[in-house]
Amino acid sequence: MIHLLYDSSFEGFLTAIFITFERRYSQVIITPEYRHTPTLWDEEERVYTDATKAQRVLSKIKTIWGTEGVAVVLRAFLSEENAIENHLLQAIRLMIQYPEGNVLENYANEAIAHIQKAAKSVGREVHRVKEFVRFEQVGTLYFAKIVPQYDVLPLVIPHFRARFSDQEWVLFDPKRGYGFYYDLKEVISFTPTDKNFGKTSQLSDGYEQLWKTYFQHINITERKNTRYQLRSMPKRYWQYLPETK
Repeated sequence: MIHLLYDSSFEGFLTAIFITFERRYSQVIITPEYRHTPTLWDEEERVYTDATKAQRVLSKIKTIWGTEGVAVVLRAFLSEENAIENHLLQAIRLMIQYPEGNVLENYANEAIAHIQKAAKSVGREVHRVKEFVRFEQVGTLYFAKIVPQYDVLPLVIPHFRARFSDQEWVLFDPKRGYGFYYDLKEVISFTPTDKNFGKTSQLSDGYEQLWKTYFQHINITERKNTRYQLRSMPKRYWQYLPETK
């Protein structure tokens, strides 16, 4: 059995799908590196994220399943459920095998039923987060810390950008270690290195200038460093999700 180890990003996952078909792997398991437990019997192969390969896979999914199908894949992936990558791989194999069939509606198939259930759960979590997130004011900055059941932060950002377009705000997920900052012009993804980032003791007016200095810094540096995209879904994929419109 070949274990394809990827960086946990959506593009990394799509790259692993591309490699699976390119090399005609029949016995393969796609796993995020942080979840993998090495064994003596299985072969390991690290996947190097390739945006071009990822886009080719996504374009194929869109051609056969349409934007609704892409949305199902994206939501299911963001569920972070154990082995969701391999349920998605099975579904995509069926898609290639039966391009004219309505594969995504075949709930009798275990993989299809699993990803549809995961996608719907993520959709419900998106609505819950939109409804219940509360921001705390830190000077002129507004801060919210959330720990959603699923990795839905990228899906709710457009909602908050539209709703609070005249305010600077931060939405941070401490469980997954990343967040988004809105500077009145654009939304910037960030990954703090300080483990105490966002703790209650830091949420005071006295810290406002320190926070602003920090975000001014990431505004410059993070655009030059694609590492920040590893935990989140690149914005170019938001177009496929109704939640982000």
